[in-house]
Amino acid sequence: MLPTIDIETPAAAALSPVCFRLGMPHMSASGVRRSWVLREACHRHWLSIAAQSGVTPSDLRDLTGARVMASVVACTLKGDSAAFREDDLCQFVMTEPPSAQNGWRSQLQLRAPGKLLCAEILTSFARRNGRSNVKLGVPDLKAMFQADRGHAAARRAALLRTLGRHDRDRAQRENAPPHISFEILEDDHLNGVGLVYFASIHDMIERAERNAAPEILCRFPMRNRRAHFFGNLDVGDRLEVTARASVHSLAPNPAVTVQSHAKRASDGAVIACAESIYGT
Repeated sequence: MLPTIDIETPAAAALSPVCFRLGMPHMSASGVRRSWVLREACHRHWLSIAAQSGVTPSDLRDLTGARVMASVVACTLKGDSAAFREDDLCQFVMTEPPSAQNGWRSQLQLRAPGKLLCAEILTSFARRNGRSNVKLGVPDLKAMFQADRGHAAARRAALLRTLGRHDRDRAQRENAPPHISFEILEDDHLNGVGLVYFASIHDMIERAERNAAPEILCRFPMRNRRAHFFGNLDVGDRLEVTARASVHSLAPNPAVTVQSHAKRASDGAVIACAESIYGT
C-alpha cells in the first residue's frame, strides 16, 4: 500500500503518489467532485513548479520581488467521475510533471481499481498590477521559468493554446443571451491570493451546461471536458455563461457535445470557454 499524505518538501508533496479513501469532502451526489480533482491537480502542479526553485509556492517571487502566482491557461478532464464511490481506496498520481520544456503542463490521474479519471493542467505565470483582479500582469521571471515553446515536449501545450484562442475568438462574436449568471462572492469563489479560482469557474460552466439541456445531459455522464481561461474578475462582478448542446449520435452510443463561453458582465470580456462531451 502507498503511504498516506506526508508533506515534508514541496517536491515530495507534488510528486509522491498518495493513497487515500474517498469521503464526503471529495464527493458530489453523482460521484467524485470534478472541481475537487482539478483543485488537487493544480495544487500539486504548483507545488512541483515552486519546488524547482527550492521554495514553497507562497515564497515564489520574480526578479522585482513581486509574488508570482500560477495562472491556469487550460485544463482537461477525461473519464467518468460517476464511477467513483464513497470509501473507494484511490491513488492520486502525477504522471507528467510541469516543466519549462513541456510548456508548464502537467498530467495527473485519480485511480481506483477499475476506475480512472485523468486531469491535465496548463499554466502561465502572473503577478498583480494593482488591487483589481482585472489588472493581472506578466512577471519578470528568472530564466529557468521561461517556457521553451519550441521544445518537442511543448507541442501539446501549443495545441491547447491554439484551441483556446480559436474558442475565444468565436465567443467574442457570439451575442446570444447567457443561460445563467453568477455573482462573484468573496467567500465562495476567491482563493487564498484573492483571485477567482479556475475551479470555481469550471463549476459555473458545468452548471450552465446542465441548465442548457437538462433533459439530455442528466441522462449521460460527462466523458471529456476541455476548458480555457483568459482573465479574472473582481468581487461583485458577474460571470455570464452561454452553453449550446449538439447531439451527434443516439442509441446505441449516444454522444452530446456542449460548447460554452463565459463573459465578464462589467465589460463583456471573454473569461473562459469550454467544450464537453457527454455520452455512454
